[in-house]
Amino acid sequence: MVNDSDDDDDNYDINILPSSIASSSSSSSSSSSSSSSSSSSSSSSSSSISSSNVLDSDDSDVDIYTPVLSSRGESMQQEISDMQDLLFLHNTTSKIRNERWDHQRLNWEEHVIQLQHEGKFNNEYRMTLSTHGKLVRILDPILQRREDKTPGSEPILVEHIIAIGLRVLAGGRTIDQRHIIGTSVSAAYNAVDDFLDAVNSAPQLDIHLPETEEQWQRIKHGFTNKSSDGIISGCCGALDGFFQRTNKPSKESVANVLSYYSGHYESYGVNCQACVTSDLQFIYFGVVSPGSTNDNISYPLASGLKEAFDNLPLGMYGLADAAYTLSERILIPYTGADRLDPAQDAFNYYLSQLRIRVEMAFGRLVNKFRILSGKIEGSLDRVTAILTACARLHNFIIQEDGPFEVVSSEDMDSNTDASSSIAPFGMNYLPVVPDDSFVSYSGVSHTREAIVDYIRENDIGRPLHNIERKKREENMLLSVGGLEVDREFINPI
Repeated sequence: MVNDSDDDDDNYDINILPSSIASSSSSSSSSSSSSSSSSSSSSSSSSSISSSNVLDSDDSDVDIYTPVLSSRGESMQQEISDMQDLLFLHNTTSKIRNERWDHQRLNWEEHVIQLQHEGKFNNEYRMTLSTHGKLVRILDPILQRREDKTPGSEPILVEHIIAIGLRVLAGGRTIDQRHIIGTSVSAAYNAVDDFLDAVNSAPQLDIHLPETEEQWQRIKHGFTNKSSDGIISGCCGALDGFFQRTNKPSKESVANVLSYYSGHYESYGVNCQACVTSDLQFIYFGVVSPGSTNDNISYPLASGLKEAFDNLPLGMYGLADAAYTLSERILIPYTGADRLDPAQDAFNYYLSQLRIRVEMAFGRLVNKFRILSGKIEGSLDRVTAILTACARLHNFIIQEDGPFEVVSSEDMDSNTDASSSIAPFGMNYLPVVPDDSFVSYSGVSHTREAIVDYIRENDIGRPLHNIERKKREENMLLSVGGLEVDREFINPI
């Protein structure tokens, strides 16, 4: 049965010469013999005429050779032209396509029953079966058009396309998924592209910044509940950036290739900026700048994010690390000698208690979609499409399957997910670490000063368990891969 329009599965037989060509060759050969015979006869005639010319001196000025030679030359050129036509015909018609392989599609219903029986569905598809069913319903109107165009005896179903896409984002190779789902190589790659397009175009999966005061208040309430004794009660989002490794971009696609190179991670990549709620959902996620760009430069480039926080009422703010610039709307920890003050040191702890939510969100994002743990292959547009799709699915899964509440107050700064070999502090993603070009812009925040005054007046300090842990750490720590990182630029708990 002929199936799937898959050029990669085609085989050609180049040893077949069609009979029509053979008969043409025979005819040409026959023509050639006839031409030779004619040529011989012409030669004999020419010889006879030549003798006559010798005897008849009155006709010595007549040119009798040119017509004969011209006729022979035209005959040879015609033979060459005929052979060239035959060669062209042979090359264009002798590649006979074999029948395409009839790929046996995965029986989706039986596949689900087996995974449910084994308790493996959530792990293989990164969400519960009910959430997966809702995702299918969301993407079906978009992907149905692809299914309808599938050639062959068995269509590639919407469930097949989504399965291939989710497995690839989870870290699987596209070339391997074709054997699981039952498609050709080209069909599998097309399925991934269709899946990414569908996820990124579905309005139900959009990532939104809050648009009303009620929405901002709801986010603030969630963070206040996470803060010990409600000490930090105006947080409306935790901000941070992370570095995603990529291929070296081409000179045709970017103006400055070197700007994408991170000296710290010794890799090309992009800077992603994000802001999350207390339940780890993104209210902003974007690929905003080349990989060598520091967070305090990337933040203003995040379309709409800075404007949203700048327009918040006084007393409402975002929390970030020391790589950002202090303001009334963005609070950052104290650094350097300022941390020696007990009240300011305690402020750092309570700030980080909430700001760590963005690190947890990044960790969950990369741990769930393992394609982000390595170098993403492809153009920058493809890198952006993959990152955006992962962030949108991350939110969707939390909304449907619930937030990930996995840490206690004592272990809030630990990350139990698989760590990256080059990430600091056992993280499984790569935080943006300031390089030698980093310039800290001094800022002023009366809001931060007011919180510190409250801590000082009430004699509030770090919890005992955190003080003991801090004693075991040095100011400058090494990542698993041996890269030195200043803790205050990651999470100064």
